[in-house]
Amino acid sequence: MLLDKDNIPLGFSYKGFNVTPSDRKYYSEFLYKVHCYGNNVYRDIKLHEKLDTILFNHWNYQNTYTNKNRVLYLKDISTLDEILDTLPEIVEKVYGPVDEAHLEYVNSPWKNTDFKFQYREKLWYNKYDIKIDVISREKWTWNNPSSADLEEIANQFMGFIKEQSFDYYLYLTTEAKYWETNYLYCKTEDLKEIQPWISMLYSEVIGKINSAVLYSVDK
Repeated sequence: MLLDKDNIPLGFSYKGFNVTPSDRKYYSEFLYKVHCYGNNVYRDIKLHEKLDTILFNHWNYQNTYTNKNRVLYLKDISTLDEILDTLPEIVEKVYGPVDEAHLEYVNSPWKNTDFKFQYREKLWYNKYDIKIDVISREKWTWNNPSSADLEEIANQFMGFIKEQSFDYYLYLTTEAKYWETNYLYCKTEDLKEIQPWISMLYSEVIGKINSAVLYSVDK
């Protein structure tokens, strides 16, 4: 993918700040987000005046106050660079894409339905690095209101999993037919053991296999 010089991945560390991976393009337009110290009531007026001066020279941004922070949504890396270089003391958190694959995903989240990694602070249930979406019925749509259920295959897959001896967690509270999507949580080494069976017998009911990528949120 060709990268726009104004829209680049940041890595997990950028200009002395740990980067929290963004889950989307904010307001369908802004690639980067910055949480600044200060909120809609209490803030360092002089620091925020300096920030206002920087923002005035960069028209393409969005600015809002919450009860916890002043939040900036930025489109161009140059705006982010100037804030981090000039006023690092005002910055609490930085959000953005961390690598090229992540950048491609936030720009076109539905382009690849097999998107396989999720950036997270911790493992699912603090021990599983794999989350498998198990589809038990096809989504109802206006174009296809009579989509066939996948209930039988989904239940067969869940029965297969319950026969396994490895540690896993199956997220469902009733039979598969009552859920559009169920979740199986397990570990990478165990996924390798069942992958051939998934490919041969249960591929129809596997939506995505999500692999956790851990990151630190400490500055």
